[in-house]
Amino acid sequence: MKKVLIIHKNTIENEPPTQMVIQHLIDLGVSVKLITLGVNEYWRKEFQDKGVEFKDLGLASFVSLKKRSFKKKIQTWWKYRKEVLKELSLPENNNRIVWFVDADSIAPLLYSNIFDRINYVMHVLEMYDHSSFYKYVLNKYITTSKRLIVCEENRAAIFNLWFKPKKYPVVLPNKPYKLLDDKKAGEFLKENHSELYDSLIKNHKKIVLYQGLISPERDLTFILKAVNELGEDFIPVIMGRDFGMLEHYKKICPRLVHISFIPSPQHLYITSLARIGILMYDPISLNQIFCAPNKIFEYSGYGVPVIGNNIPGLSVPFQKFGCGRIFGTSNDVAEIKNMILEIDQNFDQYSQNSFIMFNAVDNKAIIKSVLEEV
Repeated sequence: MKKVLIIHKNTIENEPPTQMVIQHLIDLGVSVKLITLGVNEYWRKEFQDKGVEFKDLGLASFVSLKKRSFKKKIQTWWKYRKEVLKELSLPENNNRIVWFVDADSIAPLLYSNIFDRINYVMHVLEMYDHSSFYKYVLNKYITTSKRLIVCEENRAAIFNLWFKPKKYPVVLPNKPYKLLDDKKAGEFLKENHSELYDSLIKNHKKIVLYQGLISPERDLTFILKAVNELGEDFIPVIMGRDFGMLEHYKKICPRLVHISFIPSPQHLYITSLARIGILMYDPISLNQIFCAPNKIFEYSGYGVPVIGNNIPGLSVPFQKFGCGRIFGTSNDVAEIKNMILEIDQNFDQYSQNSFIMFNAVDNKAIIKSVLEEV
């Protein structure tokens, strides 16, 4: 039996791609152990039910801190380094494949000689094009890793140029392992968020949903104006943490519904209710331009068409599958209104195309091929 040890410097509910990898590994008959900063009650039960061994480092509060002092960072890094190196030194891990998630999971281990003794892969979810430190970490350890895994085709080409791994990077898209049953969305809201039930389900409105940070960098003003002008049939919903724009948005569209946070994967109950999804990424870095959002697959898995801004990470899949529309750079309210109405009037075709995109990716087969190589 193959054995995999996943090293993850985050909390598991905050990273759907890692959830996906763990669940596919289980399906492939792999013995999985996880070291992570924190495991919430939902995932604790999931892992116990599925026989996943895990070590919770008790550092979840570090992830949720809005501002982290230098002292707090050093304390967290030191405890993480100590615990992870201790685990990797155990004889029982000699035959395991070590699966590092992102440069952040390796950085605190910098200059340890453990990398000379382990069989490891690197699964990189970010590009780090603005961070010379993390690019240094990647460059130092990619060449001795057995496989480099990235989440998008353009990233694979760029990483192959930057870091020159032994083999061309594997592309493992950020597609969820599975979707939650959309028929249970109403029950979930009644039990956990009763205040949302009437506005999202009972009143039968067409939901235009944005999932992501609420920040000035991703200005949704023109989209909210468009939805507001379309009238009572449509209702805008934003699911994400507010960084100073929410009150402004509520003045623009008083019907706006805000959901601050629902842990993954239960947030998919909200996704399943959408008529149209909104995706926006500010083109300020390669990480944004060649974005690989799991949200694309979350929307498409429920047959939800998407409207997004003109960057390759969105325009390429939208054009390839015909699952959504791309708007220009002028933040034109009339353009967005026309797109919403056009998708709404041709919803069945857009929805079918979304399902086609979702089903075009087989992550289980990709992970299986990685295991066969290492």
